[in-house]
Amino acid sequence: MATSSSKDKQVFEQIEKNYRYLNKTMVEEINIAAVHGGLTGDYREEMWIKFFRSIIPLKYSIAQGVLIIDSEKRVSREVDIAIYDDQYTPYVFQYNTLKFIPIEAVVVAIECKSTDVDEEALITWADSITQLEPKASGIARTLSGYSVGFTNPTQKKSRPIRILATNLTKVKDTTIQNHITNLQGSFDFVILKQPKEDTLFEVIVPNENKSLGWWGDTLNGLPLQQEGEEILKLHPTTPALFEGMTKSHPELKFNEEQVALDNTLADLRIPNNPLLTLNFQLNQLLMLINNPMLFPHFAYAKAFQEVALQTQSLN
Repeated sequence: MATSSSKDKQVFEQIEKNYRYLNKTMVEEINIAAVHGGLTGDYREEMWIKFFRSIIPLKYSIAQGVLIIDSEKRVSREVDIAIYDDQYTPYVFQYNTLKFIPIEAVVVAIECKSTDVDEEALITWADSITQLEPKASGIARTLSGYSVGFTNPTQKKSRPIRILATNLTKVKDTTIQNHITNLQGSFDFVILKQPKEDTLFEVIVPNENKSLGWWGDTLNGLPLQQEGEEILKLHPTTPALFEGMTKSHPELKFNEEQVALDNTLADLRIPNNPLLTLNFQLNQLLMLINNPMLFPHFAYAKAFQEVALQTQSLN
């Protein structure tokens, strides 16, 4: 294998350095906007939209100030930023400036806050998304023929990755740890500021040490494996294919006995570079989500049929 030259390494050094500079710049922008109270809310969301747009694949769209819906006629609380797939889910229902996006399309839901962390309100916000039920009744033509979502065990459902982006400063480890502990069932990523003169945004992942197998099961609504034994099963493959892989792919933690991987999100952490770490971790999770889901046209049509008939009966 050819080794990289010093010039090649400088490219990686500059990219890593640029992410740290970006982090510092974003904090400075937020601080400046905070001086002008009227700018803070909108500016904060626009800043995060710009950042996430720069790191996620172009197949995903980003919308600000949306409501997520399901075919059972349930609606979430307002979502500050939603990342969704509109290539396979063409229905982004709009009422004047309001946008309603089906749960089947949403892969990331982001709540932006300033320094006020109301745990009860945040948990309620997350629960309003958790209650939404993706339907696995979409129909599509696949390589093997026509398929319905529920006939494919890997495409039954998914849930959005939930992110809390806050301007809260990490004043005391115990205070923040209490917040993280109380919110770990509601948010997958928590972004906050470090308490230093040269302040940076820090990214906390409560379940960072869980395996990718655990994340895949959690995000795709599959039964969780026994605690401590969560693995990412590989398919299709055999133990024989693992021979020699440990040396050629040292970044992967092969479990030859179970034909699986034991990697965790912690393996993607870049020292002292939270935003570059977020880039790798978030995009890895996006590759585990069942997306695109086959859109359940009949389920949503049924919901609107019921509404239309009820409206007509009242007139």
